[in-house]
Amino acid sequence: MLVELSAKMTATDTLAAKGTVVTSGAKLTAAPSRASLPDPEWVDCRGLEAVFGIKRSLAYALLADGKIRGVSLRRRNQLRGKRLFEVDSVRSFLKSQMRDES
Repeated sequence: MLVELSAKMTATDTLAAKGTVVTSGAKLTAAPSRASLPDPEWVDCRGLEAVFGIKRSLAYALLADGKIRGVSLRRRNQLRGKRLFEVDSVRSFLKSQMRDES
C-alpha cells in the first residue's frame, strides 16, 4: 500500500510529506529556526578569519604592534596554549582604519 501511494505522489506531495511547504516556487520548511548567537567577546584565529577575514599572521602582527588586544590561555609550565583576540579591539581597529582613509 505504501509503495503504491509513494509511486503516485508528485514532487510537491513528497516535499509536503517531509514537512516542507512549497508555495509558488519558494521552499519553506516546518523545522524550527535557530536563534542567532550573540556576538562573541573573544575569538581564536579561525574565528578572526571567519568574521573579519584577518588571517593568523596579520593577527599576530597587529597584536605585536598593540593595535588589537589578545590573551594567551595556557597552563603553568606548558609551551602551548590557546590565543584569543578581543572582538571589540578588532572592531575599533577596523573603524580607525576607515577614519584614516577618509
